[in-house]
Order: sequence, then structure tokens, then C-alpha cells
Amino acid sequence: EIVFYVAVNGVIGCLGCLANVINIIVFVKQGFKDSVNISLFGLAVSDLGSLVAIVWESVCLNPLFFDSGSAFSTVDIHYLTSAVPHGIFVRIAWWITTFITFERCLCIAMPLKVKQIITPRRTVYIIVVIFVLTFLGMSPLIMANRIGPVFVPALNRTQVVRIYRENGLFIENLGLMFNISFQFGSFIIDFICTAIIIQQLNVKSKWRNESAQISGSGAKEGLATRDRKVVKMVTLISVIFIACLMPSCVNFLLGIVLAPDYTIMGRQQNLFLVIWSTIFTLESINSSVNIFVYYNMSSKFKAVFDDLF
Repeated sequence: EIVFYVAVNGVIGCLGCLANVINIIVFVKQGFKDSVNISLFGLAVSDLGSLVAIVWESVCLNPLFFDSGSAFSTVDIHYLTSAVPHGIFVRIAWWITTFITFERCLCIAMPLKVKQIITPRRTVYIIVVIFVLTFLGMSPLIMANRIGPVFVPALNRTQVVRIYRENGLFIENLGLMFNISFQFGSFIIDFICTAIIIQQLNVKSKWRNESAQISGSGAKEGLATRDRKVVKMVTLISVIFIACLMPSCVNFLLGIVLAPDYTIMGRQQNLFLVIWSTIFTLESINSSVNIFVYYNMSSKFKAVFDDLF
């Protein structure tokens, strides 16, 4: 628990924050006339928010802070100020990633109409809606609680802890249901769009190759190479997203199958902590590695990055 939550996630979080600050600077320098840049800027902002929460988590769960005998419960403060905000920003990042995949799907399926359908102005609206809707949908996880002093017999002293409001459990469950539906929804849509993109690119690549052979224009190699680069980029983004999201989906399924033992205080406590620490680490990695994808697969990003740094 200490290794993952404090050491690994703390280091990844700090490096990821730096990487996303660089991403934001580069996208601002590139401008926002392109809808893709707007989406990637929104993704960088949400990734930065999730990683700031991860860094704060590594502080809250550090034994030096956790066992310091403070007047407040570090576990409860961590939940309200780190775990929930991290979850909000991660869900935002997932849906922005799904939107980017959907946009690329339209580019392949309707190349002549996509710029009329997804304009920069509409992209801004969509990104803002994703932010607002996610904040509103997961706000019950915070609204269900209040902070107050409670005597803790195990410590033989009073601590400031998280206390459920009236009907707090019901309110919190609303946020959890939204969280689960948002999570599985983004996973399913992204998976379908990625499958369509790969299938369409393979079909068009085959058609272009056959046309090049018939015409003898020598365009076969160049077109095939270009298509392979697009497929590689889309596949890489999808694999990173799905690989980092899958354990979280499995975790929710375990919570249903093993409930009520699968909790932080239940009989499956060790399994619960191991899986959650793995999930947070994968989410941190997912939010941190985009800079390498952009630098290696976007000539515009690479040019601006090299010019600035």
C-alpha cells in the first residue's frame, strides 16, 4: 500500500504534472483553430487535475503524515480532497478520450462532412459539457458528507472526520451509479469507435493498394505507410485507454460479486487495497504518457515542443 500509494504514485504524479503542463503550453502555442487541439488541451487539463489529486494522496497516506496524531482523520480528508476529485478528473479525461476517438471515427467514415459536423466552436461546447456534467454527476459523493468532530474510542480522543448527512448514503449511491454508468459507457463507446476506425482503415488501405497496382502509379507504398501510421496511433491510444480502464471495470464487478466482504474493512481487505492501488497507478500512467504519444506521432506537436524546449 505504501509502495504504490505513496512512492510510485507520488513520483508518477509529479512527473505527470510536469508533462501535462508542457502539453498545455504546447497546445496554447499551437492555437485553438483546430478541433483536435481543443480536445487534447481539455484532455491535458483533466489529466493535470487528476495527477494533482494523486500527488496530494501520496502526502495524505504517507506514514509520517498518516500517523502524526493530527486533529483530523487523514483517511477521510484524503477521500474528500483527493480520491473524489481524482475520480472526477479521470472520468472527464476518459470521456474526452472517447470523444476524440469518436471524432476520428467520423473522419474515417465521413471525411467530407466531419469538419461541418465537429467545428472548433462545437468542440469547445462539448468539452465544457463533459466537465460540467461530470462534476454535477459525481458531486453527490461530496455532498453526501460533512466534516465534524467525533470521539474515536480506538484513539481515545476527538478527531475531525467525515460524517454522513441525513440521507447521505442514498445521495452517495446516486453518485456511485453515475460513476459506474459513466465509466462503462466511455469504455464501450471507445471500443466500438476504435474497432470501426481500424476496420475502415483496413478496407480503404486495401482499396488504395489495389488501385495503385492497377494504375501502376507507385503510390501503393506511400499510402500503405500513411495508413499504417494512423492505425498505429489509434491503436496505441485505444490500448493505453482500455488497459488502464479495464482493471477499474473489473474492480466494480468484484464489488458486486464479493459484497459486502470486498471493502476496506471487509474480509477481502488485502485484495481491495491491492486492486485499488493498481487502479490508481494505471490511471496515473494513463494521464502521464500522452506527451510521448504526441511527440512521436504528431509532427506539429514535436516542432512546437522542440522550438520551446
